[in-house]
Amino acid sequence: MTPRALRRTLPGLLGALALAACAGPPPQPAPAPDMVAAPGSLFTLSPGTPVDGNLRLTLRRGQPNATGILATNGENLPVTVTGLTVEGGGARVDLRGQVYGLPRGGSDFPGTYRIVDGGSGSAALTGGLRLGNDNLVLIVMQPPREGMVLGVAPGGVVTRLGR
Repeated sequence: MTPRALRRTLPGLLGALALAACAGPPPQPAPAPDMVAAPGSLFTLSPGTPVDGNLRLTLRRGQPNATGILATNGENLPVTVTGLTVEGGGARVDLRGQVYGLPRGGSDFPGTYRIVDGGSGSAALTGGLRLGNDNLVLIVMQPPREGMVLGVAPGGVVTRLGR
């Protein structure tokens, strides 16, 4: 190859090599369906799993938010929750729950929670309601009274620290 032909070919060759180097490794095949964890199974609790926090909420009829306290690591953090409704309750309903998978300081607590046990968006609180977020924090709400139904908004329940 002549030097002139090499000068014309070299930039194209170097460009192709640079592009190939940036492309990264070839894509990996998708895992078999039986190897992928179901979303609800990520929130499975083993017997004896310690509670990382206790949640106390007050939901008032006609109010868009429930307010309360998250007690964790010796701290009582104010909490606001949007997206919960109660049918069959009075003007004020007090809810209790346990929080699992919460690191020290509660930094993974705020966010959007969805029903993680195959629920449909509302649950008769006979066995509790399990809500999980993307940080794998799990809230297990306890039934306030028999016959009450706790509803969860279609987009989920949004929690934040503070009022």
